[in-house]
Amino acid sequence: MNRRITDEAFPYYRCGSCGLVFLHPLPADLGRFYPPNYHEFPASLEDLLRGGRRTEAYKLEAIGERGRGRRLLEIGPSFGKFAALAKQYGFDVEAIEMDPGCCSFLERVVGIRAYLAQDVGAVLRGLGQYDVIALWHSLEHLPDPWSLLDALPEHLARGGLLAVATPNPWSLQFRVFGKRWIHLDAPRHVNLIPHSLLERRLTRRGMRQVHFSSEDQGAQECNLLGWIASVRTSIPRSDRHPLVSLAWRLTVPLSRLIEGGTRGAAYTMVFSGSAQ
Repeated sequence: MNRRITDEAFPYYRCGSCGLVFLHPLPADLGRFYPPNYHEFPASLEDLLRGGRRTEAYKLEAIGERGRGRRLLEIGPSFGKFAALAKQYGFDVEAIEMDPGCCSFLERVVGIRAYLAQDVGAVLRGLGQYDVIALWHSLEHLPDPWSLLDALPEHLARGGLLAVATPNPWSLQFRVFGKRWIHLDAPRHVNLIPHSLLERRLTRRGMRQVHFSSEDQGAQECNLLGWIASVRTSIPRSDRHPLVSLAWRLTVPLSRLIEGGTRGAAYTMVFSGSAQ
């Protein structure tokens, strides 16, 4: 419903045991659901950095702003809003990205090494270790996030950090809007992983949770977008204007009161690898 590029229906299920929300069956070609304007490139590096300082700072706070001497791999960076800011803070940044245009922009404008790949795991096997590996709202796009999550700890340097931000399938908004929740984003979001399931999976791989937030800047922005845009898709066009206006006035203050703890529209988690 977000981009209205197809009339197809996509069935999602929630596992009664672990809470995973997943799309099944998967479309044969997920790439055709990413329209040409999916990535809207900034006019310059200066514009990119200006936007990054405003929207990406919470990510640096989660992993530590000191970048000098730290290698960082971002998986699914789009055109590099966070990657550019991390580079400015001294990180040695590389990226794995599925979009050719984004890879070109990352190398030509941002000035970082970008690996073009549909199979992230295959590229990862040829890489070394990093002090930080980050997946900012990219994990939900992967048809098989589990094999990647299992492989990532081996690519972390001693005491390295794995950072993940993703939509929250236990959010209040999802309970309210269901299939019309904007962050379901069918069929581009294939798996919505509960934070408890993510923690269990990575704990089994020797990782330790060191940060969790469903109230940070990223979650607040997802909350705001989720309330307004989901109301917009839920109301018939002819009745939309006054109701959307009312929703804007009511949901923003209400969401600040009732969303908190683990109920925000998105969450950010950071895990630490072995210090040995």
